[in-house]
Amino acid sequence: MPIVVKEFKWRQSENIITVIMPSHGIHPSKVDIFYSERYIKANYAQYFFEVILLRPIDVKQSKCTITSTEIVLELWKLEKEDWPTLEPQLDKKEKLQLKLQLIEKTHEKIQSENKEWDNKKSELKRLAVSQQMKIESEIKEKIENIKTAEQQQALGDVKNWQKNLNEKTKKLLRKRKKKFEKYLSTRPSEIDIFEEKEFDVPQPRVSQQLDVDFTPRIFPTPMRESKTDEENEWLRKQAVARRSVGFISEDLRPEEKNPQYLLKKGDDFMSTQNYLGAISAYTFGISLSDKYVDLYIARSKAHYMQGNYQKTARDCSTALELLVPKIEANLKQRADCIGRRGMALCKLKMLSKGIGELEASLKLMKNEEYETFLKEAETEWMNNSDSE
Repeated sequence: MPIVVKEFKWRQSENIITVIMPSHGIHPSKVDIFYSERYIKANYAQYFFEVILLRPIDVKQSKCTITSTEIVLELWKLEKEDWPTLEPQLDKKEKLQLKLQLIEKTHEKIQSENKEWDNKKSELKRLAVSQQMKIESEIKEKIENIKTAEQQQALGDVKNWQKNLNEKTKKLLRKRKKKFEKYLSTRPSEIDIFEEKEFDVPQPRVSQQLDVDFTPRIFPTPMRESKTDEENEWLRKQAVARRSVGFISEDLRPEEKNPQYLLKKGDDFMSTQNYLGAISAYTFGISLSDKYVDLYIARSKAHYMQGNYQKTARDCSTALELLVPKIEANLKQRADCIGRRGMALCKLKMLSKGIGELEASLKLMKNEEYETFLKEAETEWMNNSDSE
């Protein structure tokens, strides 16, 4: 239950009624005050205060001051007269009915004021939109006038240029006509009909070439769309991943960056079955020397062991293109490339082509691995044919 504040003081002057009540140390932000022309109510913490005034007051001029010890209400009278009492002498029921009437009247007044303010705000908004449209229309009209003036001026310059050009053309034609008439009346050798003045037309514009240099980028996205932190994190993770397989080109010394060293490095990785490291070493060696056939042959074997059969066939084909002319010295390499390509094609379920490659390889040089794989491929091909 709230505690009703009954201990308050009031005094009056000719224009002001002053009501003073204790605040009990409540912070001003915790005080809620409702007041109308004849009814005032205050809620703060567990305390409650209300009063029905004897006469109406001017709500707009009235004010409230809250301190740590008291709440002071300065209420302006609508009429300059002395009040015999602060509240009317009514019983409890009459006070309740009067309070409800005053509260309802105040709510209706507030709603009316809010509605009036909303209408006023809508009218102001409509007026602002109208003014904005008017300004935009004036600006648009001004721009159109400027464009029209510029267009007329430009067309006038063109017409003047055409007029001057036509006059010069007519003058030149008259000059030619006179020379031709003179030529008819005299010997041609004594007349130089080619000495004519050229048209005085504007020179064409000088064309220039604009060179554009782009900032080197590791990633395909442009710099304005990139996220530097995320890209650096990605590069760091990729470097860690490459180091985990045993090879990274940035770790090589300058004297180690040659194809023969990288071929040996890849062979070392192959001996330990580190196929990813071997592929990385061979690939970096190919980037340094793309005509070194031994790197393609070695990488095709690493790809085959890793299960990259399409890349195996591609490396074998590239190596065969480099193994020209076909001589006895590169016979073993050619046979090896054709046989490994045949194995890769069989793994890719292209059995007829793979079998043909293996047979061609065995014609060049015998190889037990290829012979065994050829028998298995022929068996699988026959089984597939029977099932179909």
